[in-house]
Amino acid sequence: MFKRAFWLTAGFGLGVAAARKAQQAAVHLTPDGLGSRLRDRWVAALDEGRDEMHRRELALREVFASPDGTRIPATRPPRARRNGTDGR
Repeated sequence: MFKRAFWLTAGFGLGVAAARKAQQAAVHLTPDGLGSRLRDRWVAALDEGRDEMHRRELALREVFASPDGTRIPATRPPRARRNGTDGR
């Protein structure tokens, strides 16, 4: 009798655990679940890229500082030229 109760309880517990695991997997595989994970990874990658660009820019400013020790001021990058002309 106790063997049957044990195995019945063990089977029920495993069945509940498997059902929960399957439900979580189904949520992760829905378009909304995939979209939110991809969006989070994309945002993290962009943030990391911006941080790295900023660190690299500061390092380049240190390397290319003027001989008297003053730093090069930050300026806007020049506009891109169209077809090799200045756009006039």
